[in-house]
Amino acid sequence: MNAPRHTGMAAMEDVLLAERESVLADIREHLHSAGEPGKLALLNHLEAVGDWVEADLLNDTDIALLSHELVRLRDIDAALARIKAGTYGICVDCGEEIPAARLNALPTAVSCVKCQQAYEKQHGLSHGVSL
Repeated sequence: MNAPRHTGMAAMEDVLLAERESVLADIREHLHSAGEPGKLALLNHLEAVGDWVEADLLNDTDIALLSHELVRLRDIDAALARIKAGTYGICVDCGEEIPAARLNALPTAVSCVKCQQAYEKQHGLSHGVSL
């Protein structure tokens, strides 16, 4: 396994920590009742819209947003753990260095572009059109 040669590791850690705080703020905003930071609750959309179907849709949307934010938080925490372990910037698949441009674009990346493309192709996540 090659050690990453990125010189901006402290700067990347700062970026990840700032992103983590932003995600936590988003989660708090979705989870806490307005004006009551000590009370955990999703918004009661039925009171706001007066329609069960619309309120249910809004609740589902809130849950999907929270789920997405929790995945982002998990990815950020994993990247911070890799920084502490000295494995940040190393592709988990091939062991090669992940290019700085990729890490700047996606600080939580765990694989190089080549391995990510291979994964997407193997799992049918390619954006190409096929019949």
